[in-house]
Amino acid sequence: MLVEIMCEEFKDHGTPRGRIQLHSGLNTVMGSSSGSNSIGKSTFLMIIDFVFGGDDYVEKLTDVQTEVGEHRICFAFQFKDGVHYFSRSNVDYKNVQKCDKDYRPLKDGLISITQYLSFLQTHYDMDLDGLTFRNAIGRSIRVYKRETLDEEHPLHQAKQETAKSAIEGLLKLTDLYSGIEAQSKVTAEAKDKYSTFKKAQKYQYIPFVTKQSDYNKNEGRIAELTAQAEELARKSSSGLLDLDSVQAEQLSILQGKLSNFKRQRSHLLAQLRAIRADQNLGKKSFKRNYDDLLRFFPEVNLQRIEAIEGFHKQLVGILKKEFSETEESIQATLALIESEMAQIEASISQMAKTTDLSKVVLEQYAAIDKELKTLQTANENYLKTMELSQVAKAYEEELNRLVVEQITIMQQEINAEMVRINNEIYGGRKTSPTLTISDASHYVFFTPRDGGTGAQYKGLVVFDLAMLELTRLPVIAHDSVMLKHIEDDAIEKIVELYASTPKQVFIAMDKEGSYTPKTQKILEATKILQLSPGAGALFGRTWNDVERT
Repeated sequence: MLVEIMCEEFKDHGTPRGRIQLHSGLNTVMGSSSGSNSIGKSTFLMIIDFVFGGDDYVEKLTDVQTEVGEHRICFAFQFKDGVHYFSRSNVDYKNVQKCDKDYRPLKDGLISITQYLSFLQTHYDMDLDGLTFRNAIGRSIRVYKRETLDEEHPLHQAKQETAKSAIEGLLKLTDLYSGIEAQSKVTAEAKDKYSTFKKAQKYQYIPFVTKQSDYNKNEGRIAELTAQAEELARKSSSGLLDLDSVQAEQLSILQGKLSNFKRQRSHLLAQLRAIRADQNLGKKSFKRNYDDLLRFFPEVNLQRIEAIEGFHKQLVGILKKEFSETEESIQATLALIESEMAQIEASISQMAKTTDLSKVVLEQYAAIDKELKTLQTANENYLKTMELSQVAKAYEEELNRLVVEQITIMQQEINAEMVRINNEIYGGRKTSPTLTISDASHYVFFTPRDGGTGAQYKGLVVFDLAMLELTRLPVIAHDSVMLKHIEDDAIEKIVELYASTPKQVFIAMDKEGSYTPKTQKILEATKILQLSPGAGALFGRTWNDVERT
């Protein structure tokens, strides 16, 4: 377990804080009786996350990095094979330095964060199928500015994470992932194939149709072209073709296509002119001199007018982007049409010079064959898209079935443990939070008949305590932003549960004197750090006070 943390920048009224000793059970970071903020309580919990491989201390607490500057966080773990000392810099934070007991760097002791996390995973006995140490730990460290404070999504470690990934994280932590791993992989591959094929169609890398009606239309045209090709071959072999009739027929077809492209070009050019005219209208800016307006309407609300003008400017910016994208699309389509027209005109011009019947017949047959193959490929791709979609859907349904099968028992155990813990806190007087996983991609977490803020955060606390009890998860951290919403009587029971676990719990608390005597006694006994405003803050100073001269 984590047994100490040290940083040379940690100070208490100018004196280095030295090695902060940690222990199993509850470790409390206590704030002042006035409930002061910005003194380092959440920062210290973020450092706990940093010690366990997180990056948010550096990437989200930018004020600390700016005000404190470059520094090292030193820390030690004790396992069965002894004590291991490390340090991690806020600059070179993608690496971890092995150290001696005085935190002097060991020769060749610099390792990557990946190697370090692998070390922790092995020593915490968390080598489970598909599980990574950071993926497991990161979800249970709930600190201000981390995205794990979402009281409705306790399985998520980031807002952008999908519910499917979050559920898989729970399956991995509960050692149930092996039962769905193979199906999860083939499902992901099937979805990727379908998505890739759809993107190829979207960007027109391959011929395609998207509707059954277009597919049927293509089938009709394919039948026509097939008949034309067969008729052309029959007449050619029977000597029934002459140059003039073939050229006339081919010329009629080409002129028809050319007329169609010209109509499309005219329509697109009209659209382009309209778009450019609209763009020019948006270039006129509002005048900011309201002197004439004030002279006639002295009581007019200029702030309101300024706000409206600001809104108009934002709207113009959005429309300008849309105009630009539409213009680019139209110009690209025009370029394609111009290219097709040039080819048709070249074919018409060449036809007048051609005196070889066999060459004309061959070109006509080639044109039919080209269109025929394009239509056949488009329809084949339509059928392929349908097939890939059906395969991906079938695999997804099977994955959902397996997930529900694997998670049903564990979900029951988690909910039963949450009921037990909730009853310890409230003596059976209040409802317990409930986790419901409906399939591989959806879950719901809530407290029935109690949607209050305190109940929601209490739900997170109860869930994490249940996970400590049921899984190999070694540590949780709860910030004061969670705990301050929970009533004092419940807090007393919660800190008792924190203190009774053989694993490690880190919390930040405000207003030491506002809790029950029993709570205060536990907090005092488990206190690892006392912080207060100004020189009593974590780094010996605060930087949010306005300097006065």
